[in-house]
Amino acid sequence: MTIEEQSAVVNGQTLHYLKAGAGPALLLVHGYPESSESWRKVIPQLAKAFTVIAPDTRGVGRSSVADNFSLEDVADDLYGLMKCLGFTNVRLVGQDFGVQVVGAYAAKHRDEVSALVVIESPLSAFGLEDLFGNFWHFGFLASPFAEMLIAGREKEFFEAFAFGAFVFRKDAFSPSDIDRYIANQTRPGRLKAGLAYYRALPAGKAFFAKTASPPWTFPVLAIDGDHSLNGLTARSFAQIAPGLKSHVAPGCGHFVQEEQPEFLVRALLDFLAV
Repeated sequence: MTIEEQSAVVNGQTLHYLKAGAGPALLLVHGYPESSESWRKVIPQLAKAFTVIAPDTRGVGRSSVADNFSLEDVADDLYGLMKCLGFTNVRLVGQDFGVQVVGAYAAKHRDEVSALVVIESPLSAFGLEDLFGNFWHFGFLASPFAEMLIAGREKEFFEAFAFGAFVFRKDAFSPSDIDRYIANQTRPGRLKAGLAYYRALPAGKAFFAKTASPPWTFPVLAIDGDHSLNGLTARSFAQIAPGLKSHVAPGCGHFVQEEQPEFLVRALLDFLAV
């Protein structure tokens, strides 16, 4: 299966994205500090049933540098990208910060979403903020000190933070995988752009409280790793999606698409069956 690399200009942003397959549109949105590359293990199988689009969100990977934006802005970028590609009815999948992005997309464009899959993150205003007291990184990465303290030590920080404590299956990430993600953070402007996602969360809470009112009537699936959030995502989305389905990936940490790709492919193909 050939995975093409393409780009499009949307909302003044140049968005790099991976594309493969044919059929109904399936949009895969990565989390932090990853990029579209995080989906490479699952794209070939998913592309047998769908046109898979996996973008680098603004500020990330090979998309435009940006460091002052809202979560709604990021969702608008991706909505514009799908329109540009000719898709009006989309299946959305988001992991980590990607959950906030696809959540904003779905909240604003409910009639153009055929299904939603959320992986490893409660939704802001519906449980995400309850985690802030237990996960130190939310406050730190949103602070004015984060860039000052991380810059120049990106390898040490991200190896210990993202690819250490949050990973259960350590063999899921080769040293070159980790180096590639860290290299994205060392390019000019990229660290600040990534931290901007955390700095957007306070306004995101107000946006979701106003916009994500229940019920969401399209199908919603929540997935967590058993060695990570282990059902917290489902408890969050059950507040707005009465027919919610959920899975817990066994032997898995935060990065389900990389730690348990076969499990995720089976879950997605079953849930998104056309």
